[in-house]
Amino acid sequence: MNFQSWTGIDEPKIGYGSMLQGFLDHAPAGVKFDERASVNVHMQLPNAVKGWYRGQHRVLFTMWETDTVPNFMKPWFGQFDQLLVPCEHNLELFSNYHSDATVVPLGVDLTFWRKSPQRPDGPFRFHAGGSLWLRKGLDLVVQAFTALNLPDAELHIKAAPHAFDTENVKHPKITLYRKWMNAEEQRDWYNQADCFVAPARGEGFGLMPLQAIAMGIPTIVSESTGQRDFMHLAQWTVPCGKSPAQTVGQWDEPNLQKLKLAMQDAYDLRLPRKRPAGTNKFSWAEAAKKLVAAVPPGKLLSNPEWEAPTVQIKVRAKRTVKATIGNDTYILAPGQIASITPGAYQVLSDSGAVEMEPS
Repeated sequence: MNFQSWTGIDEPKIGYGSMLQGFLDHAPAGVKFDERASVNVHMQLPNAVKGWYRGQHRVLFTMWETDTVPNFMKPWFGQFDQLLVPCEHNLELFSNYHSDATVVPLGVDLTFWRKSPQRPDGPFRFHAGGSLWLRKGLDLVVQAFTALNLPDAELHIKAAPHAFDTENVKHPKITLYRKWMNAEEQRDWYNQADCFVAPARGEGFGLMPLQAIAMGIPTIVSESTGQRDFMHLAQWTVPCGKSPAQTVGQWDEPNLQKLKLAMQDAYDLRLPRKRPAGTNKFSWAEAAKKLVAAVPPGKLLSNPEWEAPTVQIKVRAKRTVKATIGNDTYILAPGQIASITPGAYQVLSDSGAVEMEPS
């Protein structure tokens, strides 16, 4: 028996939660889950981990969407024995900060996201979606669709209710959905599409276009970050330059003119649905096998003891600091550099007293 502990966000509607659920639901035979397992795979941002049992092999499964690792992540990598990432872009990015990094692609449930019958005749429907408006390139889809002004076309955009940067789109042929959909509702929504458009500026992987591809829907993707690993399965790809990211560093900037050409081509050709060969490589079943192969086989720990992370964050004081946080007292002069706990950093940075010192 291979004992494993795979943890993260318990909400499948959210990206990391969907990822955790996909792996758990398709774990190979012989894997048994137990929190006392000697292997713990934490699927989240590294600073979200609360701790481990002493003696566990600590694995971080994480991702980032720009060309620069943010400072808040860097102090945490040393807490983990192993790093897993979902795409080649992330392997290149994180290998500078961890000596043991491995690509384990994500996947889709091919029995659920299956080829569906062509929808009835009607206006040609472009579909797009995602939780973050700019990172997903949804502004570019709106610009391209508006500029094309196709006579018999509609654009339907699925945006998460919590998306904070969504534009107030007012166009008679653009419909914006701002509600959660369960899996069946989302599949039905996909099934109304003639073409799915995913010109993301940055992706850890990119599950929505892969779901559309698995359904046989003609798909446009940008040649960006995580999507590069499966873009050969899409009917059209959009080249990218670079632009400043909302977070840190740069992300990929899809070429708007090429996007317009791809959307015009999709509209003109009206391709039938066909699941491309090679999609099976990106099933959750294959992804779960690769995860199990990438980490050590686990056993049960006897009498495990819980321990919290020991990470320290290097900060520079922006002003005089005299504060007691928990059991610790911090006295810093302006410009002084110190190493403090994540909890103290959260309190002091929120008050504007300190800033993280670049690594």
